[in-house]
Amino acid sequence: MKSSITTGQNRNEVLAPSARTPFYLYDESQIQDSLARFRSIPYANSALHFATMANDNPFLLRLLKKEGFGVFVNSPKHLKAAFDAGFSSEDIIFASTGLSRELMQLLIKHKIHVNLDSLSQVALYGSLNPGSQVGIRINIDEKSKNNVFIGAESRIGMLESELPELFELASRHGLRLTGTHVYLGTDIALKDILQGIEKTLALSDRFPGLEFIDLGGGFPIDPERFDFEAYKKTVSALFEDYSRKRGRSIKMIIEPGRSLFGQSGTFFTTVTDVKERPNRIIVCCDASASLIPRAMFYEDYNPVTVPGGAGRALFDKPVDIVGSTTYSRDFLAKGISLPRVEVGEQLIFGQAGSYCYSMITRFLGQALPPEILRTTGGQFEIIRPGESFLTEAGR
Repeated sequence: MKSSITTGQNRNEVLAPSARTPFYLYDESQIQDSLARFRSIPYANSALHFATMANDNPFLLRLLKKEGFGVFVNSPKHLKAAFDAGFSSEDIIFASTGLSRELMQLLIKHKIHVNLDSLSQVALYGSLNPGSQVGIRINIDEKSKNNVFIGAESRIGMLESELPELFELASRHGLRLTGTHVYLGTDIALKDILQGIEKTLALSDRFPGLEFIDLGGGFPIDPERFDFEAYKKTVSALFEDYSRKRGRSIKMIIEPGRSLFGQSGTFFTTVTDVKERPNRIIVCCDASASLIPRAMFYEDYNPVTVPGGAGRALFDKPVDIVGSTTYSRDFLAKGISLPRVEVGEQLIFGQAGSYCYSMITRFLGQALPPEILRTTGGQFEIIRPGESFLTEAGR
């Protein structure tokens, strides 16, 4: 359904002109604020590498290149996306699990820095590229929200007990182990991030040729839940002290993912039906959880607002927001409080700038929504077109 320009008190209630819902809307001013926040980290020998799994929109990747960011990728598709956006080999870090021989050869050909996470992967890489340098992903019991796969239960990263064999393998192939790579967690508290960093620094002492430490993840998407000022001062002090201890400057690489674009993106849908059940209200919209699928993967629903809904009476029962499909688990929200809405009104899902569009699945046959940018000058630009099958289906 079509939307018109509507300006509310909240910047996220500014709708794109003549856009058919569903669609994603990004706010360029919020994006610039987020980039500036990460660039304000005072530690001099540092680099910022955005995790492209969070959002692979070509416009946003080109923006990151322009702003001096690098990228962290874990697939050949995202490697190509990085090259297409103008990133050079020096701007790219590749890390994944179970890399094939062919993929390793591709990375070697393009001189991409690689972080490896198993002894057998190190042996294979060493046989293909002896005398080169690699980073090592180590397991530090990351503390992701709702994640039980930590420590020895995790499928990713080398355990501390494997390090002696790692060093022997590296020596055999002449590999220089120049860095360590960790995943600190998802949506965790400042104290847990700092504890993870301190543990990483301690394990990194085992690497005599250390040049960098790569810190992935951690930051909550909501800036009000995280004291970034305290973080940037503390992490910079930790690395300054650690560099003095090692007798040389150790590079700090930070990999923001969801936190970089998350708050700047919203997802718009239109109400198509309202049903009442004995214990709940069902609000159907012209979208699907397959188009904003965090909940399908993590059971983590995006917050919902109704434009102009402030002060309006709420439904007197819990509300489920569902997609326009026959899939029984097609929920975009469950058990929430919601202002009374009618067919034709819009719903806005917040925190949709990362791990939303990039997670879309073609399951359920939904048309891809367009992605629209509200520029700093207040204009609307389509930065990735969507699909529409309404005309084609009616032929």
